[in-house]
Amino acid sequence: MFVPMNEAKKYQFKPYEECPCESGQKYKFCCYAKSRNSKVDFRDYSATRITAEGRRLLKDTEFKMCFAFDTSECSKDLIGAHSIQNNGVLDKISVENHVYALSSEIDQNTMYPQLEFTPIGKNQASIFSGFCKKHDEDYFKCIEDKDYEGTLEQNYWFGFRALCFELHRKLRLKKSFANFFKKYPGATRTPSIYTEYYNTKLSIRDSWTEYERFKSAYAKKSFNNLESIVKVVPFTVGFTATTSVGVGMDMEGNLAADIYNYNDKHFIPNLYVSVIPKENMTLIIISRFHEDNCYKNILSQLNGNENDEKLFRYISFCLAEYSENVYFSPAVIDSLSEANKRKIKTAFMGVLSPTPELRLRNLYATTSLNLFDLKL
Repeated sequence: MFVPMNEAKKYQFKPYEECPCESGQKYKFCCYAKSRNSKVDFRDYSATRITAEGRRLLKDTEFKMCFAFDTSECSKDLIGAHSIQNNGVLDKISVENHVYALSSEIDQNTMYPQLEFTPIGKNQASIFSGFCKKHDEDYFKCIEDKDYEGTLEQNYWFGFRALCFELHRKLRLKKSFANFFKKYPGATRTPSIYTEYYNTKLSIRDSWTEYERFKSAYAKKSFNNLESIVKVVPFTVGFTATTSVGVGMDMEGNLAADIYNYNDKHFIPNLYVSVIPKENMTLIIISRFHEDNCYKNILSQLNGNENDEKLFRYISFCLAEYSENVYFSPAVIDSLSEANKRKIKTAFMGVLSPTPELRLRNLYATTSLNLFDLKL
């Protein structure tokens, strides 16, 4: 599903709302006033400088917290938790303790964003500072220390960890916007930037709603509040992913979650997707909360699907279009032709596409992608 840029709702900061730079002042008397004397032309910046600036802004937002339901029991040791299992999953696809991630850079010729396969140590891949040591061990021991048995509780914890990873990332993204506005107050007047800022705020709000649903299910031990479909694939894929995302269409191209409805009162629930390579097999786990009727067709279609190619393309579409938490085996990626590498990078461009024309081209690559062709 694609909404052209000129049809997406455009937001505008209101004079008396809190300034998005998080100064505590009203917008009219803060970044709006400063923007009158702020004239920064990013066309004068080199691609290397823009890329480095973006990475620095994001790096400066790193923070530690614990997403435990009862933080009064937290240990003092806040750690970098893995959203994807290090031993047994990242191990499976790594080469010399490294995996590939897709990172964004600015092309020097076009000055457009592009994606590149970048090596990252498996101990750093999928890390986020979202739990103390005690709760990371207590919560996830049934998926870290036990073989997967398809229990309701195991599916619950896969979904919850994915949610916390994405929520932590969105909170950092919002903070990076604030830092950006502090440095470049004139950016608050740029429609595409303040639209992305508001969309991030709405997404954070929806994620906290999801968090409360997980918390309620945990308190009641109602792990069956989530419906899951599990598919066992009889080969090992050369990538892994776990994500919590709003999905806009089902396997037949029909509307699922109304992800382009930016009404402040509209709640967009998440679908939880994990692809877990193991020895001679791969697990696919897809979950939703039962009350999320927008995903009912997806779970029904997945349950009744007998066409693996269609299933693989749909999951590949969901990951490429909506997720960033995907890691690849260097052995598999390095064996591909440059054309096939480019197809994957193009498919994952998604909302980074700078023009409607490129967005359509990239969307075509996304719908024709089959990541399950990447076999170990």
